[in-house]
Amino acid sequence: MSIYQQQLFGARTFLGYTLDPDAEGVKTSLLLSDNVLVELWDRGVLYFHPKNVAEANSILLSVGVHGNETAPIEIIDQLVSDIFSGKISVKHNLLIVIANPDAINSQSREVAENMNRLFNNDAKIKDGDGAERRRCIRLMDYSKRFFSRHATYKFHYDLHTAIRDSFYEKFAISPNVSSVSLVEAQYLVLGQWGIEAILATDKKSATYSAFTVQHCGAISFTLELGKVKPFGENDLEKMSSLTMGLHKMISANMNPPTEAQIPKPFRVAREIIKQSKEFKLCFPSSTANFTEFAIGDLLAVDKDCQYRVICDGERILFPNESVAIGQRALVIIRPENNPKASNHE
Repeated sequence: MSIYQQQLFGARTFLGYTLDPDAEGVKTSLLLSDNVLVELWDRGVLYFHPKNVAEANSILLSVGVHGNETAPIEIIDQLVSDIFSGKISVKHNLLIVIANPDAINSQSREVAENMNRLFNNDAKIKDGDGAERRRCIRLMDYSKRFFSRHATYKFHYDLHTAIRDSFYEKFAISPNVSSVSLVEAQYLVLGQWGIEAILATDKKSATYSAFTVQHCGAISFTLELGKVKPFGENDLEKMSSLTMGLHKMISANMNPPTEAQIPKPFRVAREIIKQSKEFKLCFPSSTANFTEFAIGDLLAVDKDCQYRVICDGERILFPNESVAIGQRALVIIRPENNPKASNHE
């Protein structure tokens, strides 16, 4: 363990410090040997600023919004260790966020609420708010503070793993409304990282990546990197392209690659909101994300409502009948440029 880590976190890694609610570091800021300022803003919130770089980008890497999605947490903890040991030289402004330490400690997706539905810019802390709501408001403040500083480009990658298997194991959700050229350049980058599909959406959302697009001026993506597994059971070799890509992004010129496999594009067709406790999905729980259904197939029922496939090529994403009433229980997606629809309702 490097002397820098010891000064900030004692005899622990960044993750170990973050998961200890009573942790106290020796310092809250220091200067690395390559003239990079490091500041510990909060448990799980670590800022790096290269003082000798005139034109830098700002990059936010967040993990652990859901506490049981462990592979991205392991990747980021190792990345931080590699920075402190000198294996990675930080050339761009970098904010690392481990979002939900309490959920990670409880080895659960959430403690009381789904944090990735709480990134509402108008939210204010009030009496009775749970820990996740209070933490989320602080994270929004930190994100705005970080992205308010001058940068050439601003990027946010919120790293997750999915509850169930996926036809495309690694995929991204893009809530971006920025210029097409900048976003499409990122498609090439993500393809180089091993992302196989990208879902574009213009639906309003209270996810972390949607928040940084709407209120921080960032180009942002939610990245789904495989299936949820406990700590120690992740095959991080399968994510080596992503890990190498993050290292290069932080330490080098960020020009997009000239050659990369462009991820298959999809777009949100409809979002199904759970209206009552009678909501039920009409396909097996083993059905993978991106499974395609035929026109007329019944996908879900809720009281007297039936939700059916209405367009060729429609597929399912993020089915979860256990969500709270009023939350999204299913996303129906289509490949881009697939306009042929039927009259089924």
